[in-house]
Amino acid sequence: MPIIKNKKTIAYIALWFVILIWGIAPLFTKGFFEYYSPSASVLHTSVLGFVFFFLISLKKLKKLNSTYFKIAVSTGIFYSAADILQKIGLNYTTPTRYAFLENLSCVIVPILLFFLIKKKPSFLTVLASVICLAGAFLLSFDKGAEGGLGIGIGEILCALAGLCYGVNIAVTGVYAKKLDASLYLMIQMGVCSIISLSTVLLFNNITVDGSVIEAFRFTFKPDIFIAKCVITLLSSSIGWLLRTWSMKYISHTVVTVLMPLASVVTAISSVVIGSDTLTFGLIAGGTLGFIAAILSELGDSKKEK
Repeated sequence: MPIIKNKKTIAYIALWFVILIWGIAPLFTKGFFEYYSPSASVLHTSVLGFVFFFLISLKKLKKLNSTYFKIAVSTGIFYSAADILQKIGLNYTTPTRYAFLENLSCVIVPILLFFLIKKKPSFLTVLASVICLAGAFLLSFDKGAEGGLGIGIGEILCALAGLCYGVNIAVTGVYAKKLDASLYLMIQMGVCSIISLSTVLLFNNITVDGSVIEAFRFTFKPDIFIAKCVITLLSSSIGWLLRTWSMKYISHTVVTVLMPLASVVTAISSVVIGSDTLTFGLIAGGTLGFIAAILSELGDSKKEK
């Protein structure tokens, strides 16, 4: 039992590290769009992630079986859809709204868990999900310095991405706990690589009103390329590995509702560097996200007791 508790403590530390990294990453992602088109950015991320997980899993490849492919391929499809939708959406919204709308995953996860394993969500879990949803919409409706209220194409795409991430999280939490995290993520990133490559080819060749949907941009300038690789490895590879591993010792519902704190980090960082302005929606949305995280942890602790 002491060992389990120690691992749970380490899992929480790892999760908070991921929250910090994922909170800062959107600011870099937006900046890299000058050199990488959104779909090309996803392709770079997924290929680098696949290589990373393959290299650290070389000695464990013999463990692969049909269960890994059955689960990781399905979650990989939803992960790919979420990543592509989110990166395209970031072109039309701010890093803060991009980050907060990802948190819509906390709404879909309890619903899916009920249908997948008949896990009835606690009152605090439901309340945390509703508060998380309210926080996300408060922030996305408030356009701040842009003026007015409303949701644009960027917010819609990021919201859809959040729902797809929710499916990925729920299925991972239910079926992938007994699987090796690096092998599982290797297959998931492989699926994402194939889908993102197909997206790059389609977007760069299908024309609408004489223009391609998305012109391919990809730079190999040493400083830019190395910076992109470092940020990608920290956020998408190491971040996903730590989060997936932590879900073996922390309730997946807690993980889901703790992640809104990453968007609070994004909001603070974005305001500091001037990418966002401090508005009522930003403050209220961040506060509600923090409250949702606390309620989720209280609900999980109560259930364990």
